[in-house]
Amino acid sequence: MGMGSAAPGAADDGGFWDGFWQQSGGTAVWVLGIFAVIMVVVAVRLGSGLLLRHRSNRLLPVVVSEDRGLLGGQANGHRGNGGGHGAADPAHGRGHDQESARTRELAAYVTEHMAADALGPRVLTPGSGTPTGPDPAPETTSSPHGWVDVMKRLALFRPRAYHVMLHCLSADDKPPRFSVRVLYMPKNTVVAATIMEGEDIGPDATDEEVRRRDRRLYERIACYCTVKILGDPRSQDRIPRWENWGDDYDSYRFHRMGVRAQEEALAAKKRGDPAQERAHYRHALRHYKEAAALVPGNLTVRLHQAGVLELMGQDGGAEEPAAHIQHAIEIYEDCIQLWPEHVETAYRLSIACAEQNRARAGGNHRPEDYERDSREHLRLLLNRLSWSAMVRRYARTWLFGRRNLGERRYWRQWFAMERPRPALRTRRRSFLAAVRIAQAAEELRMDRQPDPDRLREAFVTVAGEVTGGVWARWGRLWGGPDWGIRRMLHADHRRGAGHAGDGAPAPGTWRRRGPQVRTHAEALIAGPAPGHRVPNRASAGYLVYYNAACFLSLALNVVPPAGSMTWSGDEWREDCARAAVAQLNSSLRVTRSQFSAAWAERDTDLRPLFTGRLRDDPPAAGPEVAAPRWGRIGRNWAGFAGIHVAD
Repeated sequence: MGMGSAAPGAADDGGFWDGFWQQSGGTAVWVLGIFAVIMVVVAVRLGSGLLLRHRSNRLLPVVVSEDRGLLGGQANGHRGNGGGHGAADPAHGRGHDQESARTRELAAYVTEHMAADALGPRVLTPGSGTPTGPDPAPETTSSPHGWVDVMKRLALFRPRAYHVMLHCLSADDKPPRFSVRVLYMPKNTVVAATIMEGEDIGPDATDEEVRRRDRRLYERIACYCTVKILGDPRSQDRIPRWENWGDDYDSYRFHRMGVRAQEEALAAKKRGDPAQERAHYRHALRHYKEAAALVPGNLTVRLHQAGVLELMGQDGGAEEPAAHIQHAIEIYEDCIQLWPEHVETAYRLSIACAEQNRARAGGNHRPEDYERDSREHLRLLLNRLSWSAMVRRYARTWLFGRRNLGERRYWRQWFAMERPRPALRTRRRSFLAAVRIAQAAEELRMDRQPDPDRLREAFVTVAGEVTGGVWARWGRLWGGPDWGIRRMLHADHRRGAGHAGDGAPAPGTWRRRGPQVRTHAEALIAGPAPGHRVPNRASAGYLVYYNAACFLSLALNVVPPAGSMTWSGDEWREDCARAAVAQLNSSLRVTRSQFSAAWAERDTDLRPLFTGRLRDDPPAAGPEVAAPRWGRIGRNWAGFAGIHVAD
């Protein structure tokens, strides 16, 4: 009894945990260690699950690989461990090698196909936005080896992805047949499965005909996989509703054929073959029309179709260019009625309306009615770009019944900073600046001379959006009505309010000629050197600089406002041409610039700059006629950028 009663007393003196350790020994260490490991695994797994949940608004990655699991893992040249039928029959092994080579070639083509779409369109008109495409991601799916890999599998959520499994079913001397399976991982759910076969071209076909046959089959398979992935319910919630491709993969195939025809048209333009260029544009238009018949609500197809119509309408040698512009406007209007959420479509509508009004013959409308439609569309677009309107649109994606992760991502990207980061402007602010400059350019598109005060106000608007420097931007408050003209045209001539001509400074001025006081001729010779160039905003965006160049090109057709500065001869146009070239250079300098030489060549606003002819000038008598000095500035830059604009 005495010895039995001493144990509780010792436990009471040393505490509960001392007694626990003495009685349990090393078992407690293992128990607590296992418990700690379980807690760490649970915490890491919870964190990885929350991270995947945060990234759930993005499209799932796509893994393209050979289907080695088909028919019990003996497909695509998988010979096991050296025994069995594959090792006994060398001819059968060579057949598997050929099938595996075909499958790898198909996998490479599908990966290239999806990667090209994931990068966005290369032939869209400026300001049209970028659609969402599948993103192929390299990923290994091997089984775990070792305790470290097992712990990783336990602690981390396996990322969800689509796996495209390909398997060749035909021999080398037969038309190619492929088994295509699209699986949703890690649940291993079959999203789509089919067998596709190429056409039989006969035994006498050349190698080139065989390659064309195979590429047509590869294109069908790639389009099938893309449409089935984007059409899966798990993906439809991650893309905007206006990018739906339906269930028929021919819609996406026709779209791809149209994009390829556009690229061939650009190649024909580079070769200097306008007939082939127009023919390829007609083929692209036909393919886009076929795709639109299958998915009439897809904005990607519609924007490409309207963009081709705009290019054909701006081509002077095309048939009925005004009819093409009118058709593009009708498409934009229908798209806005269908998808009023899409901001870029409203911008393209305003630009197309301005192009249509420029194509009208003189005398068919009153000057006060000129550009009325485009002005109204730009005004409505400014309202759409307001903070309140965009926040309201973004908030609607969180409401029950309106949840769409793709549209939520679309609206959130308007509030994201432009690259390179950190930038001073969001995408919404950059697009707003481009619209404001396009609105200011409306003052210069009329056939008559604009009002001097409105011309000064337009220059102030453009200068405030594109020029940099903190004090220079705030200088508009005390710089007077001519601040915008000084800032855009001759900020590098001299530091003062006046314009320095070819001679010495005006008598009575207290400023003397020095290294920082340059005449008009000296600034023209110096060119856009970094020390003598108007500092531009680093994060304004390529479209802002492009629209500013269009504004300055249109300014070549007007005379300087009365009572402003004094220009002698063609100094006004020389300054406008220099400033326009500086803005085009800034558009090229922007990170990930989408400047298109093919579009700039057709842009009517840039024609005075590139041709060296004003609105009312007669056509040039021949190439031997020398262009004025201001005309050579734009022509030289067009030659530098590979732009050929005929008079």
